[in-house]
Amino acid sequence: MRVRPLGLLWPVLCALTACERAQVDLPRTVPPEPARVTAKANGFEGEITIDGGIVSVPRLHELIEPRMRGSLAEAQVASQADARARGAATADGYFFTASWTSRPAGDRYLDVRGQVSGYTGGAHPMTTLEAFVWDRLGQRRLALADLLKDPAPGSPAVLALAGAARDALIAVKRSRAPDYDPAKDSFIGTTGDGPFVPDLAKFARNFQLLPRGADGAGGGLLLLYSPYDVGSYAEGSYEVMVPAAIAAPLLKPDAARLLK
Repeated sequence: MRVRPLGLLWPVLCALTACERAQVDLPRTVPPEPARVTAKANGFEGEITIDGGIVSVPRLHELIEPRMRGSLAEAQVASQADARARGAATADGYFFTASWTSRPAGDRYLDVRGQVSGYTGGAHPMTTLEAFVWDRLGQRRLALADLLKDPAPGSPAVLALAGAARDALIAVKRSRAPDYDPAKDSFIGTTGDGPFVPDLAKFARNFQLLPRGADGAGGGLLLLYSPYDVGSYAEGSYEVMVPAAIAAPLLKPDAARLLK
């Protein structure tokens, strides 16, 4: 069963160039019901859910649902092939789930996050995180390079972010294991290699903008890492925050304003 999109595209109230210079006030809307797609066959179960905030933006919705439907179909086929290869009557325990959510980041942006999990054979299920910012004015998906003043690989801004991201990850790892020693962690390397090479396409693929709370607390650039990105499968996923004090000065004005 799938709930059809009921919302309309949010109106664009000013030109993109103008919005780089001034705060944007876009009207609030009531999102429609979520979209849901399910599949079931011979021991395999699949489900895709996409929240109403995404459904209400047709271009964004179209960016996500067809791709997830394709992944669901591939997982279903793979589960049946693996069951046959093992001589099993059914593919019991095989699954695919994709959950996509969104939340406003100020009036202009949406933080979009997807979690895709599945098992179609092998040692264990796999989970992948995907996160990006959607520009409601430009009606497009943004990479972090679109929001940074100087996004060139190896630039001072990118070096600063890479170092801050690595430091934040180390802090999270220490909170999980007090005896953690980054010098012995082969997964993280340094800011010049491994997952923290100073190239936004490599160390900051999945990110979200977190505005400060009403009490002035928090705020910053949130980076997400799937299992195996920066640690072993047993470590699971990681979310690390580059605080606003570091991230905001490196961002273009409209994005930086959200963090201050």
